[in-house]
Amino acid sequence: MNHCSSMIKKPFFMKSASHTPIIILFFIFFIYLLSVSIVCAEDLALINRPVNASGLTGLLFTTAPYTVPPGTLETGASIFSENSVRPDYTITEYPFSVTLGLSENSELALRSSYVTVSEGPTGTAVIKRKTGDIELAYKWDFLPQHESSMRPAVALIVAGSVPAEDNADLKISAVSHWGMRLGLATGSEISWRDHTLGIYVDGQIAGQDLTENRLMDLYGIFNGGLIFPISKYQNLQMFIEYSLVSGKDKITINGGDYTALTYGLRLVSERFNLTIGAQSLRKKIEGYDSSGRVIGLLSMKF
Repeated sequence: MNHCSSMIKKPFFMKSASHTPIIILFFIFFIYLLSVSIVCAEDLALINRPVNASGLTGLLFTTAPYTVPPGTLETGASIFSENSVRPDYTITEYPFSVTLGLSENSELALRSSYVTVSEGPTGTAVIKRKTGDIELAYKWDFLPQHESSMRPAVALIVAGSVPAEDNADLKISAVSHWGMRLGLATGSEISWRDHTLGIYVDGQIAGQDLTENRLMDLYGIFNGGLIFPISKYQNLQMFIEYSLVSGKDKITINGGDYTALTYGLRLVSERFNLTIGAQSLRKKIEGYDSSGRVIGLLSMKF
């Protein structure tokens, strides 16, 4: 950008007061940047394709087939706050990533996170803190979408991860020795008149500790989403995503099979991205109620 009562269950976004100041700060920052962007929007020459929570170009969870420009470095920082009533827990994760454009059609991303877990009623919970897995991911857009073409682009996703700390005492989804992801991402950006619609889908196989029967897990991940501008200069965008995790054997507090619906707003300039969203998770595990997340993501290209 340039100059220019106790019987009533509370909603998930009201359950943990400790996260309210962070969410309010994100909201205030969003409104400020929106006001600045409206003034300077006429200088926007292109639409930024920012990274998602995994560090690869996409929405919040869906990976798009496109990549960051060659030689471009993009840093990303996020906050996920998930609350559940049954079982009673709060998980707050702070992912951070660095993404490098290797060529016109490939990118490399390094990602990790910091996690806090609070179980039980507020005020009596035991809080655990841990550094999350370190993941290195590569994406190759081997079938790019040509300009003015309706044919979707297709990209290959390959990722590997290792634990940053011993995860035996933490009840979250994390690898014990090593993990991997392999999949494809496809999508198309359709323009007509002054309107643009982005459609993205990815399907992946994820596994961890496959050489040890006691620890091994192999499951599928599916994400799909739509994004479309809602402002005159296309810098303010709305998106919606659907996610599915199936076949997960390792049951942890935030693990197991689930479906999720995510929706939110994204503010972009040529190098800056701010995304705010909410996610509703439907757990497919006995004894687990549905839960919700509040999500914020900030990234910058250099």
